[in-house]
Amino acid sequence: MNDRLDTLFVTLAAIPGLTVLRDEPLAPRTTWKIGGPAALLVEVASSDALVALVAALAAPAPVRWAVLGNGSNVLVSDRGFDGVVLVLTGALAEVSVQRDAFGPGRHAVQAGAGTSITRLLRTAKDQSLGGLWVLGGVPGTVGGAVKMNAGTRWGEAKDVLHAVQLATAHGLETVPVDALGLAYRHSDIARDAVIASATFAVGDADPDTRDELDRVLAHRKATQPLQLPSCGSVFANPPGDSAGRLIEAVGLKGHRQGDLEVSPMHANWIVNHGQGTAADALALIDLIRERVRAAFGVELRPEVQRFGDFGTLTREGTP
Repeated sequence: MNDRLDTLFVTLAAIPGLTVLRDEPLAPRTTWKIGGPAALLVEVASSDALVALVAALAAPAPVRWAVLGNGSNVLVSDRGFDGVVLVLTGALAEVSVQRDAFGPGRHAVQAGAGTSITRLLRTAKDQSLGGLWVLGGVPGTVGGAVKMNAGTRWGEAKDVLHAVQLATAHGLETVPVDALGLAYRHSDIARDAVIASATFAVGDADPDTRDELDRVLAHRKATQPLQLPSCGSVFANPPGDSAGRLIEAVGLKGHRQGDLEVSPMHANWIVNHGQGTAADALALIDLIRERVRAAFGVELRPEVQRFGDFGTLTREGTP
């Protein structure tokens, strides 16, 4: 750990609402179970603490940082992350419902960015709310789902999102959905801002759609290899096609690199049989892209976000 991080450790440890850990293993915190440690990992329990943290990371000398949600959709370098990893907990992982907030029958669901999509959907089902089932099967957190405009065949986050609250070094800012630049697996949210919470606008679940979430999750269980560690879908679907179809068409379904395998159940998933490494994952990703490019002229775009030193240092997204 360098002098800047040593000094930052002391600074952050003194801020209420922060828990700061040194050399914290990241592999157990990811769904792929891959990667080395974070130099500093900070658990953040409130929006005020988050603002103080973002300000501390920005001055006087910026450091590399990233937000880790549910640990899905992320590949951590085998060498780890030589910077600060943020994990949102406490009030930033809670969900509440305000009925009729947007008029009769239009309800506000406010969720901290650290709230798991599973918990969000469970709340929606318990309170007979419609709409949020478009995120059924997304294996991450609210922050990651908004940042990447996550979705399924039934819709995207932007379809039900009303606004987000962003934390920057200057404070909290509420930004309406139309100003976020949400598109397929993309947003224009600045890299120096952290999503603190999101507000969704939803209606009541009618009898025809009340059980839709159960049907969505049943479909996911039947078509995705959920029994083994993975990052979820590795590639975004190209326009008008399916990444899984293209990968299967070039004969890579079931192909292995070390302990990682292109899933025989769904070719757009790479599963870890126990001792997979980030190097193995990158080798498989590169092979898939090369084969699909050569066969179809299609450039597959990885959805998985990289944490750490892969030759080019990056600070990516909020998986």
